[in-house]
Amino acid sequence: MDSVLLLGLALGLITFGVGMTFLIATRVPTPVLARAQEHGRFAGLGASQETTGVGRPRPAASVAPQLARA
Repeated sequence: MDSVLLLGLALGLITFGVGMTFLIATRVPTPVLARAQEHGRFAGLGASQETTGVGRPRPAASVAPQLARA
């Protein structure tokens, strides 16, 4: 009986999390999302990729990897 209750509680919490995620994704107004993007809340999604920090593109590796030989 305890495992059934625990399983029900776990499924309930997962369902709650999915529901809240869906509501956040669908109910947040577009101006709020645009303002958050301008302030760097979405890493790498801004129009300016030249700035340093999170979301900065990595330079291409100039050295080819070498395989180890035994």
